[in-house]
Amino acid sequence: MALARFRAVIPQMCDQVFCQGGLTVTVCFMRIGGLVAAAGVLLLSGCFGEPGPIVSETPSVAGTVAAAVSPTPTPSASAVSEALTDEELTALLPERALIPDVRGAMATAEFFLEQYAPMFHTGDTRVWEALSAEGCEYCASALENAERVRDEGWTARGGQIAVVRNTQDGALTSPTTAYYSIEADREAAFLAPAEGPETRSAKASRTHFEFALELVDDRWLVAGVTSELVSES
Repeated sequence: MALARFRAVIPQMCDQVFCQGGLTVTVCFMRIGGLVAAAGVLLLSGCFGEPGPIVSETPSVAGTVAAAVSPTPTPSASAVSEALTDEELTALLPERALIPDVRGAMATAEFFLEQYAPMFHTGDTRVWEALSAEGCEYCASALENAERVRDEGWTARGGQIAVVRNTQDGALTSPTTAYYSIEADREAAFLAPAEGPETRSAKASRTHFEFALELVDDRWLVAGVTSELVSES
């Protein structure tokens, strides 16, 4: 597991396995026996271990969960597009993210967070995929949820993430690995099925994120993420 490799260097990062404030709580649904639960049930993404369900502000009706009946959506262009080339990704990244030191790792982590909501809104997952290191469970879970929203014709709104300045803490843990923590504000998020009312899937909140990053072929990739909701003072 990516974050576990940093235990000896950054022990506090590996001990904080919260994830109840994980980004994938924003917009997603839960699988029950291969079926899709209502929007009132959200997926609690485990950064480590198996995900478990939590109930949102609008619980679904108790009883047997039935699959939503809706026309099969036509795949969007982003669903069938080829992966980004190195040149295309470089053009999208902030200039600082291209620096192969801790500054580049920090910029990459922030850019990665900012791509979460647009991935759900547009169905274009290519940037997220390009910046996810192999074995990043957090990255894969968010990707799976975004693909399901897209492929099953749901509409996602809100949930934009903005990093909070002056909350950063980062360091190189080796010449090719880095640790970075930051707080970010997330707007309220909403989900709507292809045919049905929109439901608020997450309140606005502030979350503390911790990243493990790896430098692969002179590009920083996200190798692991943990998160914790910041208590309201």
